[in-house]
Amino acid sequence: MQYFDVKDNAWRPLASLVPATDGLELWSGCYCAETVGRKLFVAERDPDYKDCVYCYDTELEVWEKYIHPCGTIDNLCIVGNYRYVIVSPYWPIPQRYSFAERQWQSFAQVNITRGPNEYYCNSGATGFHSKLYVFYGYRSLSKLSWCMHKAKLHCFDPVGNVWEQRESTCQPHFEPSLFVVNSKLYVAGGKKSVNLRVPCADPAPVEVYDEENNKGSVVEQSHILANNLSAVEIEGRVYFLINKFPVDSGIRIPPGEVNPVCLDEFEKSCQKCSPVLCAP
Repeated sequence: MQYFDVKDNAWRPLASLVPATDGLELWSGCYCAETVGRKLFVAERDPDYKDCVYCYDTELEVWEKYIHPCGTIDNLCIVGNYRYVIVSPYWPIPQRYSFAERQWQSFAQVNITRGPNEYYCNSGATGFHSKLYVFYGYRSLSKLSWCMHKAKLHCFDPVGNVWEQRESTCQPHFEPSLFVVNSKLYVAGGKKSVNLRVPCADPAPVEVYDEENNKGSVVEQSHILANNLSAVEIEGRVYFLINKFPVDSGIRIPPGEVNPVCLDEFEKSCQKCSPVLCAP
């Protein structure tokens, strides 16, 4: 396993859980990860094909393993004193882990009603203003062909234990990143379509969500040319979306700049994104 060192613009090895044996990789599948303070949480499948959550202490450089009751996890998200696990929107009993009580708890199920031949998939989650925001890609089957729709944004209020559907995105999104920059909620990366659960077609646009007016808008990428580095421009900064993690490249675009940003020096680093996990 490796992590990306933003300061040195290089990949570094991350301490393993245990030495690999018989030439086999330690983990059979890594789904998502989330950081809070000095802790890194990784949802994945262990060598016995059991779904687990591992916690890595970056100071002590030790791992802990937690069994969970949630099946395969699509996203992890820390909001307040809870770790939320985001699985299928049709999972009967959603779960979150209380750090204070050190136990799993159920919470309200997202209010998505699936019609005939309609399909939703988890496409990102993040904490924003003490609430949980979850993003769902949406498609439907009509006359033996797939139709891609605008993605759905849902907000969970832990205080009232209730979900609220927010305004849909401007365009379809599948497997993007959902993250916060300067107290604004952005969706970036991913594709406009999906085929056999694999995102495909053209890259989806970068969008910003206006919480006060419950409306999204497209963020023009005037300084970022078409690239294979998953680079996007947000508020004068350049982010690389590495394994769905938004990583601030450190590149800053001066106000009034009209020339495109040169990304050549980052190409080699970003093309090394094959490791199981990348964390900022």
